[in-house]
Amino acid sequence: MEETVAPRLPRYVFKRANGTFRYKRNVPLELRTVIPKATVYRQLGRTYQEAMLALPKVHAEIEALFDRERGTSDEDRARAIVRERLGERHEAMFIEGVVDPEWDVFDDFQELAEDTRGAVPKGVTQQLTAGASKAPPMSLKRVLETYYAYKAEEADDGLRTRIDRLRKDLILCLGKNRFEWTELKDITRADMNSYRDLLLARMSPNSVKRNVGTLKAAINHAILEYDLDIRNVLQALPIKGAGTSNSDRLPVTEEQLAKLWPAYASNKTATILLTVLTDTGARLSEIAGLVIEDVDLEAEVLHIRPNSYRRLKTKTSTRSIPLSPRATECLQEAMVGLTQGDPIFASYAQPRGNDKASAMLMKRLRTVITDKKITIHSLRHRMKDRLRNTGCPEAISTAILGHSSNTIAANYGSGYAIEVMREHMQKVWGE
Repeated sequence: MEETVAPRLPRYVFKRANGTFRYKRNVPLELRTVIPKATVYRQLGRTYQEAMLALPKVHAEIEALFDRERGTSDEDRARAIVRERLGERHEAMFIEGVVDPEWDVFDDFQELAEDTRGAVPKGVTQQLTAGASKAPPMSLKRVLETYYAYKAEEADDGLRTRIDRLRKDLILCLGKNRFEWTELKDITRADMNSYRDLLLARMSPNSVKRNVGTLKAAINHAILEYDLDIRNVLQALPIKGAGTSNSDRLPVTEEQLAKLWPAYASNKTATILLTVLTDTGARLSEIAGLVIEDVDLEAEVLHIRPNSYRRLKTKTSTRSIPLSPRATECLQEAMVGLTQGDPIFASYAQPRGNDKASAMLMKRLRTVITDKKITIHSLRHRMKDRLRNTGCPEAISTAILGHSSNTIAANYGSGYAIEVMREHMQKVWGE
């Protein structure tokens, strides 16, 4: 009988002891740091015929794998490793090359570089290390953070809320990556037009103007602080319908004020707050956060200044103003039983306390006045109008109300201004 000769197997094909066929290929030396095996295997089939049918496809697959790895740059390999080990957020940082050594994530890249050293090409390790050494971008995120850090000591508690609202709206409009990683110089007018339109879809033009104004101020601060050679992208951004108007928020009239007192009579704290707000023209937040030391009962003077319970809106909000006799009497009553350092209105000297005080006062106001242009803040507008109408000079009115253009210190000496202010405020009090 003629002996059957087994067919010669092609290169890379081997018959296993169990009779099946397998593709076996050594990984080229230059690729062994990126393909974590010295040899790659693929099953071809149980019979010679199956193996020969599968061989062309398997061989092409392995060749493509080697070619792909040969053509992959060290940067691409490093990026893939970052994405796999650290996630998409770190990958975005790596792509932008914006990881500052002061950031916590800097250590993540350094540790990854050490963990993979020797297991990946040297170029990949260098990419991982270099990705953690570049300065952070002056992005909108960093602009807002820098601005808040600058303003926090002099601003009221609402600034953090406003900054958070800006952040959420900018992310909603531009996307998180563009908000966090795109350089300010690459933010376009079209981006800001989209942001403005997003706001206009749900708030009044004047509210949009206030939001845009805060962002514009933050960008201006960054441009000045970091000496950026760019134009503020929000400069002269048109907001249709926005503008200052006498009807935006109306002052309380004398007739309306007379009707308000009975609505507050059932609550002692409400009556005290209404009295002090009416006779000082101060902001509600300034009064709700008072402590014992802020009131000089003997001199009938109110010191509005930052304390441990609240900040002030601006630096020029810090001031001393006269108290009317009835406001002094009300505050004296509120201070009974309190000691040095205690807040006068403990229920409202806390986070969001100003909002609680406003809600309490507005609930009573709305039982008398339904016009939405009249709010508790309208008492401040009333004081402004009354001072103007009684002939008070603008500089003194500005000092009383703590407006940003406060120049009273330049016009009147220390210790003299209080009596000058009292003289004009007495006309408003009707004394």
